[in-house]
Amino acid sequence: MVGTILAFVAIDGVPVTLFLLQENDAVKAGWVWELLTSIVIAPPNVLGIADVAFNAIAIAWLDGFFSGAYNRWQYYSVFLITGIAGNVFSLANGSKTVSFGASGGLFGLLAGVISFDMVSNRRVNGMLVVWFLAIFIFSSFAFSDVDWLAHLGGALVGLALGGVIGIRQRDIPI
Repeated sequence: MVGTILAFVAIDGVPVTLFLLQENDAVKAGWVWELLTSIVIAPPNVLGIADVAFNAIAIAWLDGFFSGAYNRWQYYSVFLITGIAGNVFSLANGSKTVSFGASGGLFGLLAGVISFDMVSNRRVNGMLVVWFLAIFIFSSFAFSDVDWLAHLGGALVGLALGGVIGIRQRDIPI
């Protein structure tokens, strides 16, 4: 919604939304805020609307699942850190690439649950790993416009953060 509203606000004829999406050349030139703003801004076009809809459905569906591993502070922290990490990985897509979306953060949360479960419960949930891999592969490679590097970056950093959260929770006496 914010992207749609900002599309009607322009600076020198350029919609404000375009200053908030991640344009790799701009980030490399110092516009680093785009690593954060592009997580929550989408262009008001079919691809942007589809991305927002898919991510909203994923969050609604997985929210209860995430609450078993994260408290509110951890949830938002992991989402933002892994979303930014995914966008940093996305810089490898090349200089002319423009990207947006929250998928890096979503994959960070999901991968974090896997390592959290593994560390805090000292077991590997094979079904969870298979489910994660199936979603990762399908959503990263079934569509040509999807930024699989953002998914990968978010997931790798999410694995690390989920492990740290799991270790800290495991070491807290009950």
